[in-house]
Amino acid sequence: MRFESGVRAAACAAGLLLGGAAGLPAEAAPVEPPPKTYDTVHLGEGVDAFISTKSGFANGNTLLVVGDDAALVVDSGISPSIARQIIADIRRKTDKPVRYLVNTHWHEDHWVADGEYRKAFPGIVIVSTEFTRERVVKEIPEAIQKMIANAQAESKNYEEALARGTRKDGTPLDDAARKKYQDVIDDMAFSQADFRQAGVLVSPDLTFEQGIRLYLGKREVRVSFLGLGNTAGDAVTYVPDAKVVAAGDLVVLPTPFSLGSYPKEWIETLRKLSALDTVALVPGHGPVQRDQTYVNMLIRLLQSVVTQVAEAVRSGATLEETRTRVHLDDLEKELTKGDARLDPMFQAYFVVPAVERAYQEAKGAYGPE
Repeated sequence: MRFESGVRAAACAAGLLLGGAAGLPAEAAPVEPPPKTYDTVHLGEGVDAFISTKSGFANGNTLLVVGDDAALVVDSGISPSIARQIIADIRRKTDKPVRYLVNTHWHEDHWVADGEYRKAFPGIVIVSTEFTRERVVKEIPEAIQKMIANAQAESKNYEEALARGTRKDGTPLDDAARKKYQDVIDDMAFSQADFRQAGVLVSPDLTFEQGIRLYLGKREVRVSFLGLGNTAGDAVTYVPDAKVVAAGDLVVLPTPFSLGSYPKEWIETLRKLSALDTVALVPGHGPVQRDQTYVNMLIRLLQSVVTQVAEAVRSGATLEETRTRVHLDDLEKELTKGDARLDPMFQAYFVVPAVERAYQEAKGAYGPE
């Protein structure tokens, strides 16, 4: 089978069974998701976003596009039980089968529940960039064990903080913080049970290099690789007639993720993204964006990191010296809107990895992520 625009029909390791993996039962009891796991946002005729509302564990947003003879979904998320809930919502909205499932990138919180869609819609075709497929195939054997271990470690950190009554920096926990910490612990308990019922993880079976046009009857959906950004294989899904775009983790709120990213190239990729004619942008995490304000802020933020790091590298600074020379206070305040609770997230998820990646980028010494 041949496709234009550099598309390849990849031979898919369509069902890698995890039932016999170490520490995982062959069957796990069904898990009911906690209440209020997502909001449904109507974006136009036949276009709806399922926006994750749980903060205790990362679950990517999902986009549904319905045409006159089929439907397409962008990102299944990390939770099998939440995916089943969304699938039930999809079936209430349309009797059209989901023909395509697009994986925006390889991070587990966007594709682990793909198997739920394959069970619900056996003829579904999972689409991604070739890079994303390669990484998903690489991640599959250890994905569930890794996610469970991460959830256990996260839960332990919060349990210890509650027992101490203080944060890592020694400041006391107020009642609101205690409630938030307990919510995270509860979410981690749910996620561990949920991950154990994933059962079958599947990888993409149709890949592309630059772009592919998918048709849901008369409705066209464009899936494109606009350039390096959050990863080396981010897919952007654009619905021209609805002027809706799903950006994956190229755009994340309330603070961006930069681990393994490509800061300099990411700027140009975001510029291409912002040039699309859109009325709504669905980020990988966070609320729907109705204009380009946040994307433009990300561009300025990344440009500041790249410029400051490049100046430090030219002066011969080490990575640790470079970290002390990068100052983003004004942009941080603009992005977090002065919410001090977001400062640790901004530092951990964006500043620390972004400076390191920009440093590697400036020295030409990094590999694909």
